[in-house]
Amino acid sequence: MAGENPDQLLVRRFMQAPDAPLPIDTNPVAADLAMVLQTWDPVARSLTVGFTATHRHMQGNGAVHGGVVSTMLDLALVFPVLGALELPKVAVTVSLNIHFEKPVLPGQLIAVARIDQLGGRLAFATAELRRAQGGGVLARATAAMAVLA
Repeated sequence: MAGENPDQLLVRRFMQAPDAPLPIDTNPVAADLAMVLQTWDPVARSLTVGFTATHRHMQGNGAVHGGVVSTMLDLALVFPVLGALELPKVAVTVSLNIHFEKPVLPGQLIAVARIDQLGGRLAFATAELRRAQGGGVLARATAAMAVLA
């Protein structure tokens, strides 16, 4: 894990000045999902990110593939943790739990991820995925992350 993490540098810059949405151009997976940093709430330690799921992300039944939903939530969970860590520390997911509540259909989605605990060796976060235009929770996730120096 040598060198600077471009995702971490981008999210840290956004957290310092979250004046306007910021597309993620530092990560090819995030770019494929059109991931956009939308809001940062430092008091709640929550980051809202947007995603666009397209026909490429669907399985045969018309819903977004569960692995793609898991990827969205994993990205959403790690970004606020990366932004909150002091450089050169980074975080990697060691446990990811996903609960699918409703089918996730293609379109504009948002995930709100919150840092629950940030320690010297472990971080814990939770997230919910919803349609961008409102509605109930589509999927929930929790993660434990190892903090590495």
